[in-house]
Amino acid sequence: MKLSQKVWQSSVYKRLIIAFIIATIPIYILAGILYSWASNLLRQDIMDSAKTQSENYLRELNDTISRFNSLQYDMLNDNYLNKLVNTYDILESYRRIELIHFLRSKLVSMRNSSELIVDTRLYLPGINVEISAVDGYGHLKDEDVPVEKLHDPYNVISYNNKLLIVAYPLESEFDTIPNIIIEMELRPSEIQRGFQAALKKDYSGALILGLGTNAENMYIINDEKLEEPIRNHYGRSLPSKQATGRQPPAKLDQTYIFTHSSLMDSSLYVDHYLYKPTMFKTISEYYKWFWLFFCMTILMVALYLYYINKIINKPMVKLVRAFKRIEEGNLELNIRHDKEDEFGYIYERFNEMLINLKISIDEVYNQRIHLQNAELKQLQSQINPHFLYNCLFSIIRLIKMEKDDEAVNFTNQLAKYFQFITRNSRDMVPLENEVAHARNYVMLQLARFSDRVSVEFEELPASLKPYSVPRLIIQPLVENAFVHGLENVLEGGILRVTFVDVPEHERFVIVVEDNGENSEEGLERLSALVMDEQNKQITQEITGILNVHKRLRYKYGPESGIKVGRSELGGVKIELIINPKAVTADVSNANRG
Repeated sequence: MKLSQKVWQSSVYKRLIIAFIIATIPIYILAGILYSWASNLLRQDIMDSAKTQSENYLRELNDTISRFNSLQYDMLNDNYLNKLVNTYDILESYRRIELIHFLRSKLVSMRNSSELIVDTRLYLPGINVEISAVDGYGHLKDEDVPVEKLHDPYNVISYNNKLLIVAYPLESEFDTIPNIIIEMELRPSEIQRGFQAALKKDYSGALILGLGTNAENMYIINDEKLEEPIRNHYGRSLPSKQATGRQPPAKLDQTYIFTHSSLMDSSLYVDHYLYKPTMFKTISEYYKWFWLFFCMTILMVALYLYYINKIINKPMVKLVRAFKRIEEGNLELNIRHDKEDEFGYIYERFNEMLINLKISIDEVYNQRIHLQNAELKQLQSQINPHFLYNCLFSIIRLIKMEKDDEAVNFTNQLAKYFQFITRNSRDMVPLENEVAHARNYVMLQLARFSDRVSVEFEELPASLKPYSVPRLIIQPLVENAFVHGLENVLEGGILRVTFVDVPEHERFVIVVEDNGENSEEGLERLSALVMDEQNKQITQEITGILNVHKRLRYKYGPESGIKVGRSELGGVKIELIINPKAVTADVSNANRG
């Protein structure tokens, strides 16, 4: 029954077109949603950028303070300074003045090394001397070195509205005040200018720089609404060691994004308040559409999938299940479709295919099976009389030589040989048994050839032992090597049997090669005959090889079979290629047999 033109232009085809058009609408909607998603990424990028910039600024500022500390440390260890402190009382006046001028010049150099430094001062309580890069030399006043200045050496502190870095020998012992104190006064306006230039953005609501344990915070506030809550929140100073856990004022959470940046082993930190309306002004208006677009897309996709499942997936699943039942060997099927559409046509053709398949199996497949079995039995019945005579003569010779044990062993091997080739209960045997039979055949042949032929018979890899293969596929190749390759070799003959597992190509190869005197013409002729299976001019000597080639192709398909070439030993190399896809299904049956 053929479908009319109207059926071909059925509702399934039209519905697929309509469904596709409807399905594309959410894609465009999804594009808008992706824009919102990109906006969220932009938010995170801005926050990460602000945090990274803050950390970079802190590192730069920390490096600057570390450099100041190094200058202070170098000054503390200056030989002239120590000489002045330790020998002040015994030095002549001109020498004292000389040392003081030298030390002041070093202080001036320290002050001129950075715009951040207002002044550098050297306090020598032991000799009651004060040296300043700006004010010069003078007598030390008691209020210049109070104990409050000495609580946090080498860090920025706040004292009398000044930012100071005080340093003194940490290893020295003193009761109240060290003998040498170096003080750097920093310029807050310069720090704030650099801080503002490095971090201030259009969307920065406020920037807070924490300088040290007792140092004043530096504020940069753009939004007037932030002025009071920020100052109330931070006050005039904040213990910086608690800064890592600092949280922004609760009432600012909805309007500002807070980021905190600090350095490990440093009292410096930066709190950054990002003003959301300015930061996300161009993208915030799209955010309200996010959930609406998301819900619409989910709904449309769900409806589309339901529709596709009903008109395509279910009929297709029904057809796939029918094919699987055919693979399992069940040909008694008849599937139906209620609608007169493409699937109705496919189902009808499927049912007709089953009928034709049954006929084909009876007329073609069964005949091929019988042909293969006949070829196998023919091969098994082809017992070479010369081989049998040679074996019997070998037994007689061993008996005459009174080598009874060897004769018995040889007879057992010969019995196993005939037992294997005459057992025809099944075609498939474990590869391990087939290899053992071929090895047994080689041992029988060595009774004649042992003085002029050596055998390299590789052990079967463990990965190949589970497979089963057609019976008698290796022995004909070995027999061909002995009869047509090594028969006339007087000495130094080599027969090699190897196994190659190629799992990435889902196959394995059995290689039989020799170093016999085979002409190039004979090799090409043998290869051509194997390639041309239908050639009628086939000689008796390659009937067994061609039989093996055909059986492998019947069993495993055109990728399997025999390949003939020149061996690196000099003789013929025959590769027996097997694609084991179909082998594994027969393993259990072969092992039970």
